[in-house]
Amino acid sequence: MKAHRIALAIVVAAVAVGSTAQAQQTAEELYQAGLYHEEVQGNLESAIDVYRQILEDFSDNRAIGAKALLHIGLCYEKLGLREAQQAYQGVISNYPEAAQEVAVARQRLASLTRALAELEQKPRLRKIRIASNPDNGVLSPDGNKLAFVSEGSVWVVPVQGNVAPDMAGEPVRLTEPMGAWDSGNMLGWSGDSEWVAFSATTNDVEAIYVVAVDGSELKRIRGNHARAGHAYNFRLSLSADGKVLAYVYAEPDRDESPVCGYLDGLSVYAVPVDGGEASPLTGNCSREPAFSPDGRYLAYIKVKDVDTDDPDQRDSYKQLWAVQGTGGTPVLLVDSTQVRSPVWSPDGKMIAVIYEPGGGNESREVWVHPFSTQGGPVQPLARIELPRTTVSLLAGWTQNDELGVHLVAPEHRALYTVPATGGKAVQVTDDGPAIFPRWSPDGRTIVFRDSAGLAAVPAEGGAVRPIALDGDSRVNPGIPPGGGVHVSPDGKTVVFAGIRPGSNGYEQDIWTAPIEGGEPTRLTFSSKADRFPCWSSDGRTVAFLSYELQGKGDYPISIYTVPAQGGQSVPLTSETDSVEWASIAYSPDGKWLAYFSNGGQLKIIPETGGTARVVTEVDGAGRHTDIAWSPDGGRIAYTSRGSIWVVKVDGGAPLEVKTGLRGDTRVLHIGWSPDGEKIVFAGGYGGNAELWLISDFLPEER
Repeated sequence: MKAHRIALAIVVAAVAVGSTAQAQQTAEELYQAGLYHEEVQGNLESAIDVYRQILEDFSDNRAIGAKALLHIGLCYEKLGLREAQQAYQGVISNYPEAAQEVAVARQRLASLTRALAELEQKPRLRKIRIASNPDNGVLSPDGNKLAFVSEGSVWVVPVQGNVAPDMAGEPVRLTEPMGAWDSGNMLGWSGDSEWVAFSATTNDVEAIYVVAVDGSELKRIRGNHARAGHAYNFRLSLSADGKVLAYVYAEPDRDESPVCGYLDGLSVYAVPVDGGEASPLTGNCSREPAFSPDGRYLAYIKVKDVDTDDPDQRDSYKQLWAVQGTGGTPVLLVDSTQVRSPVWSPDGKMIAVIYEPGGGNESREVWVHPFSTQGGPVQPLARIELPRTTVSLLAGWTQNDELGVHLVAPEHRALYTVPATGGKAVQVTDDGPAIFPRWSPDGRTIVFRDSAGLAAVPAEGGAVRPIALDGDSRVNPGIPPGGGVHVSPDGKTVVFAGIRPGSNGYEQDIWTAPIEGGEPTRLTFSSKADRFPCWSSDGRTVAFLSYELQGKGDYPISIYTVPAQGGQSVPLTSETDSVEWASIAYSPDGKWLAYFSNGGQLKIIPETGGTARVVTEVDGAGRHTDIAWSPDGGRIAYTSRGSIWVVKVDGGAPLEVKTGLRGDTRVLHIGWSPDGEKIVFAGGYGGNAELWLISDFLPEER
């Protein structure tokens, strides 16, 4: 009976609110009307108006006033408005005798304050200044050191030196030069910060090593370590005590499948560091292992099975999984997204990953997920927006709750010309991506590749003219041509390496197009990746590099030739020539073809094939990119370690071509002018990876 009387009072009050008799209502009747608007009709704005009317007309009724002001706060909170805080504080300050309402107001105010603090909380980032800026590195679990690779050796550097909190200390070399390498933070620390695992290649033999941080002991891990495909497949992880290594192993007879492409046949294995048999921990299509701090679990990335014939959907979803450190049934933590680089929190309760919104390697987000042995999928506890792009794996999560990430520094790039004997360079294009500059035969124009595709600029500098390609728009500008550009001897045609979607994924072939723009013509149709084309001196032939795309690795690389009008491609070199992935160039008389060898040499080979001859030893194998002959054929210019060098074809010491630009400018690609007076080059600085530490990225209660 009482419930009926209350409901009747609410209805009567609600009707009365809209009548001229509103002024004669009691405070209780107005309060019931406000509740009707708030809780029955869901009209929060009208409810607030009624509650405010109570505070104005019945200011002496403190019991009803406390209730009205409390509900004003509740309505504002439901509306997501900050005025709720002011209302709750008003109840606490103005109605201390209303114990029940004050208690609710305190509870709601505290909860709302925490929620707003989490919403407004922004992670703090600080850059760690390392004088040598190694461009890679992984933090020790205690956060005191960064292990990195430089000059073929493994180093460690104190994260905090003696000068300033954000300036690193003195690097210490742990190994002699032994071909150690790291292409994106693949090193692994033991949980006790005493050991570092790394990869090294010596005399074309790849191996995995573990070195003590004090440099006292170096161990080579036994067993089969065949790995392939993307650089992330080479990530290493050590157990807490450093006695077990997790790595990715590629089955020797694996084949690419539509399930996970180049990851098919790859699994995470564990092997005792001091010797023993390796055993699998995960199933197929797995990579990027990461032991938990206590070693009980292993997180890893797995490519989701994609049941589709669409090549664009291959390798579409990368999931986060976890399995016991000794193997067993894995649990899924993050599904149907693009994530990489799992790192554990020091307490083992969370895992941070990099989120790739576009499916590529560039990212500006880090997600932090809770870890549960029951699996997921689970929503992230935090999403960290990065101020710059990262393309590497995370550098670690320290005991101070700091995440390490390598962010790409702002980059400046442009085309320049400089006297062939060295001097002061002149910029001929505005700031922006520009690579593979090549002279027209008359020396008036420089053709190059920018972010949109092919382009041309006057040799003395000026406005850039796009070279528009008609017909197959999927070659350009949808996917810019890459891997080399060259102008025909008659100056009418450009040859370039183009990428387009095909029936078996992305096809990478050699194309030609009119230098003024027009419909491109495809020259090669192989299943391999074809790059770095160049014209023969008579314009009848195009030479290029060809190599297996992903699958079992990008080797061997061979030089092929194809008629400029199209036809059968013919190999010019064999596997024993050790051709490197870099530009090639015909001599002006067409009798020789110059190329880089993986052995760290600049070689020339007869145009018809045969025995190659070493011109010079090249400093920094794997760090050179381009070749250009002098017009008289007596010298070869090349790039190595970001500088331009010139060497006589008949031998002698290479001489550096000084550009007069700032010391950290790196030269990528070059072209020698037809009159022999100038060299055009693509130069730039910045774009390197810098170590940053992220703190205050977690909610207070988690």
